[in-house]
Amino acid sequence: MGHIERIQKLRDLMNEKNLDAILIPSFDHSSPNLYYFTEYDDCGPNFYIVTPDDEMLLTWECIKAKKESAVKNCTTILNTTISDYLKQRTLEKKVIGIDGNIRYSFVEQLKLKLPHLKIKDIKHNLMEIRAIKEPQEIENIRSACLLSDRILKEVREGRFPQNELLLKQEIQKTIVNTSAEWSFNTLVAGDENSANIHHIPKNNHFKNIVLIDFGIKNNRYTSDVTRTFILKKDEKIQRAMNTLITLHNRLDDIMEPDIRASDIALFASNHLEMAGYKDTSYSNVHSLGHGVGLDGHEYPIISEKSTHRLEKDMVFTLEPAIYFPGEFGIRLEDTVLMKGTGIKRLSQFSFE
Repeated sequence: MGHIERIQKLRDLMNEKNLDAILIPSFDHSSPNLYYFTEYDDCGPNFYIVTPDDEMLLTWECIKAKKESAVKNCTTILNTTISDYLKQRTLEKKVIGIDGNIRYSFVEQLKLKLPHLKIKDIKHNLMEIRAIKEPQEIENIRSACLLSDRILKEVREGRFPQNELLLKQEIQKTIVNTSAEWSFNTLVAGDENSANIHHIPKNNHFKNIVLIDFGIKNNRYTSDVTRTFILKKDEKIQRAMNTLITLHNRLDDIMEPDIRASDIALFASNHLEMAGYKDTSYSNVHSLGHGVGLDGHEYPIISEKSTHRLEKDMVFTLEPAIYFPGEFGIRLEDTVLMKGTGIKRLSQFSFE
């Protein structure tokens, strides 16, 4: 799918929501939504406007935008404000959809300058469009996953130190040395810290177990993987690990296109409850999974409260876990692709 097809999806959304235009702002580096629809990455502010018969990118660097973006028409915000531009296009009394992933103050100021403008928040609709991945997007994520696999192999072979902070630094250095970048701060949690889902790596040595959660960006698209390594034999830890591996295998068997995300999440939590992990199941603290793409967390959301269905060409994570606070935690996370008959695991590194 190219730029024209993506813009047609915006125009289809305009018809569906009875909108006269769509506005996607970005105030720092291009937001995922702005980049997706314009292929333009630059320091903000940038404003992308689509109408039934036109599109315009308002930006600092018009020459750069005309060279790098997929948008036909560009103008500089040094000569016009977004409110003035909307007036020029006689949109000041119309209904426009705005990407709501922006500063609240921007919308308030726009309402003050254009009091008759009607605004609808379409951030959820934009994320739903991006949830179905194109072949090149899938390939970018798959390549990021392959690099994640290589790094995990080096960790398992014992090339890195058994220290949370040093291991984090080595993983991130390895990512940079492959000309990639990490998509979020690498989480390394050893021993009892592995039960803390938001643990910040410290200068702590570990000896029994270590949980590693990291993501790699490839051409702006990200992987997300978590592995837990058992360093010292322990029956309680091994039983929890085996239970999660069995659950992943069961998920392979039951997942298919159009299945409800809530049904999958309920199946997973019930599986752990029947195995005796009701009070220590991940479902008490986080969802079963989430979409990945230009963002590390996007649609679909895989939780018992989710309204999403898992459609063909969606890419998302599966990350069931068992946490014993003060003792240990195990989380096993793969990035997966929904195919025509089931899922394909883009993360290939084994769980054991």
